[in-house]
Amino acid sequence: MTELLLIRHGLPVAGVYDPGLSPEGTAQAERLAAWLVHEDVDALYTSPFQRARETVAPLERLTGMTAAVLDDLREWDTDVSHPYTPPEQINADDPRSVALSEGRYEDFVPDLDWDAFRERAARAMDTILDAHPGGRVAVVCHGGITNTYLATVLGLSRMFWFHPGYTSVSRVRRMPGGRIVLHSVNETAHMVAERAVDAIA
Repeated sequence: MTELLLIRHGLPVAGVYDPGLSPEGTAQAERLAAWLVHEDVDALYTSPFQRARETVAPLERLTGMTAAVLDDLREWDTDVSHPYTPPEQINADDPRSVALSEGRYEDFVPDLDWDAFRERAARAMDTILDAHPGGRVAVVCHGGITNTYLATVLGLSRMFWFHPGYTSVSRVRRMPGGRIVLHSVNETAHMVAERAVDAIA
């Protein structure tokens, strides 16, 4: 069995192309690393975007591993023509904010080539799964990529169907027969709790 831990990046700064993490996002990344270092992670992967690379950095430091940069893990904002702003910080009268509040997640990025995005998300995860049979891999990416891939695993027609928390962890497993199953969605315990290390098997 191979397990992927799909991790959304921490909270970034707003209004620029390829933003890094905000101070809050940096703190989130540190908490994530302190939590995951107690799991037997065999490899790290990251999107090439700055907010993802800064999120994985504390985990690299604690594990001594270097994250492989995989271009297919990049988010949809390379495919549209406006700077990145965290959804929570978009003005309430912005059509994108209205779309999110009404649950019309696809309308948040209406210019996106959905078929190409779904194909890229699946290709990224297949690449990682094939490279690490029998391992556990932490993959720092984005909310859109995670949404789309999990929707594909579940057979959902809607590609954006939930709102991942910053540094949240969602887990999928490829079973010995090749079937991919969803194990958990949107884990955020590391943001409010300390890990009981002795309880980890």
